[in-house]
Amino acid sequence: MRSFVQGKAGRLHVEVAGRGPRSVLLLHGAGGDVSHWAETLPALARDHWTVAFDLRGMGESDAPSDGSYALADMVDDVVQVADAVGFGRFVLVGHSFGASVVAAACGRIPERLLGAVFLDGTGDVRGLPEDALQAWRASMEPDRYAENVRDWFMQLLAPATPATRARVLGTLARTPREAYVGAMLQLFAFDPAAAIGGFAGPKALLAVRSLDGPLSLRQVVPDLPCTFVDDVSHWLQLDRPDLVHAALERFLVDLPAP
Repeated sequence: MRSFVQGKAGRLHVEVAGRGPRSVLLLHGAGGDVSHWAETLPALARDHWTVAFDLRGMGESDAPSDGSYALADMVDDVVQVADAVGFGRFVLVGHSFGASVVAAACGRIPERLLGAVFLDGTGDVRGLPEDALQAWRASMEPDRYAENVRDWFMQLLAPATPATRARVLGTLARTPREAYVGAMLQLFAFDPAAAIGGFAGPKALLAVRSLDGPLSLRQVVPDLPCTFVDDVSHWLQLDRPDLVHAALERFLVDLPAP
């Protein structure tokens, strides 16, 4: 069911499906929208109450009236959506930048979480050299943004299926520059390990093996239970929705009653 929830800074586009013993909320990455869960949402909804929503400024959600893409405000949006649909405690699943929102939620609203799942999440980038950060900022200037961000996505999409490539590039093209850059800027001051440490409940990471490096979430939170996925792009839930769904079901079945 498609609907809208009024957040603190604008309307948020929400997709709701299924009923069941567990409540699951899905968060896409920067440059994406709810269509990145096109296979995962209905699969989970067969047995669980499942919700996905477009992050502020992306998909059909409003650009924030206050201009903020802060992770804390993204977590507030999660709470607004969860409250609006009637969730109590829930499992929060995030891909890419969405995984950073999940990490922030671990630190800010641990009492609302039944579990936290990270799909190929970003690690700690606070230590990037200043010259690298300045080069990235320059590459995101309006006259250079479209070409540079597409080039970056094409690198991450190298092993992707044609359908995944088309979907991801399509949602990227529809994402306003301000939303993508505003979200990415949050990561340069974010400590994911400290935030994740705020939630003592069940957690899991699905990581793309070919992208495992010093800036991956696995490297900065080594005690996070991790399952590697091979022969997929960064958008593993689109390349191998069957595998991702199976991993999520294994995580959900082991959870205590809400």
